[in-house]
Amino acid sequence: MSEVPQHPVPATLPEMAASAADPLEAERAPSAASDVVLPARGLSGLGFMALSVVFFSGMGVCIKLLGKDIPATEKILVRSVATLPVLFVMLRRRGLSPWGNNRKLLFLRGALGTLGMWAYFASIAALPLGNAILLTHTSPIFSALVAWWALKERPPRGLLWASCACLVGVAFVARPTPTAPLLASAIAFLSAIGNGATYTTVRATAKYDHHLVVVFWLPLVCAPISALLVLGAWVAPTPAQWGWLLLMTLLSIVAQICMTIGMQRETASRSTNMLFLGVVLAMLWGQALGDPPLGWPELLGAAGILGGIVGLNAGRLRRIARA
Repeated sequence: MSEVPQHPVPATLPEMAASAADPLEAERAPSAASDVVLPARGLSGLGFMALSVVFFSGMGVCIKLLGKDIPATEKILVRSVATLPVLFVMLRRRGLSPWGNNRKLLFLRGALGTLGMWAYFASIAALPLGNAILLTHTSPIFSALVAWWALKERPPRGLLWASCACLVGVAFVARPTPTAPLLASAIAFLSAIGNGATYTTVRATAKYDHHLVVVFWLPLVCAPISALLVLGAWVAPTPAQWGWLLLMTLLSIVAQICMTIGMQRETASRSTNMLFLGVVLAMLWGQALGDPPLGWPELLGAAGILGGIVGLNAGRLRRIARA
């Protein structure tokens, strides 16, 4: 069985002070696995989640531009096959075993991630970008439920108010349109369920494995499954489509790493609320790609979503300032 390296990068003094004073520290259950490598050491877990949302939104644009000509399973296969060697080299350079310590939990992470990814890719191709991202980003609701049941995490009062603000914003933005068929919307909700369970599973892996190992197991599980589904249905991409596929893959690698670090540094219910930011970005991208123009419900909804996210960060900064 592989071991997590015994020489973690030391945290900065502000990080150590914030960690010692943070009342959520007992909920996070930090481990050596999450402290081995701390890129951008001054960045909080919520900061990494925000970065992951930005990169994931770029990936969504690539998926949308590829359209329905390239099946969702083929996009996932290309992404997984291209990601595996990159992550493998990163793991070996750090002296980490790609097989990890808790393989059952890692496999569960990969299986749930595969389900969520397929539904995510399929819904983006079938729905307006804003609608698809909005529906898939209801995942924090499922994440909080699974975290309460599996990890015994109970969100603080401030998080509940921030979540309410985000959900009110979602209610304003969620408008049924003729371009949003019921089946496609159901697939988007399936993505939310799979991703919500995945986020909590990522939190659980922090006790056992390095974040790069956790990221590696998504394409490791996803590649053979998508390969079986693509058999006999491969569509040869054009040179331009290959370019979008490669850019999609690059953005997804960076987004997955940022998301995993963010999830391991924050409670599942708290950190996944940052994903509501993706709804706002999707609305902006959707306008650029030809989605229906934004009305006052969308603008009010965006204000509620951003207000909830700002509230989460403000609460954390106030606790650090009082330390």
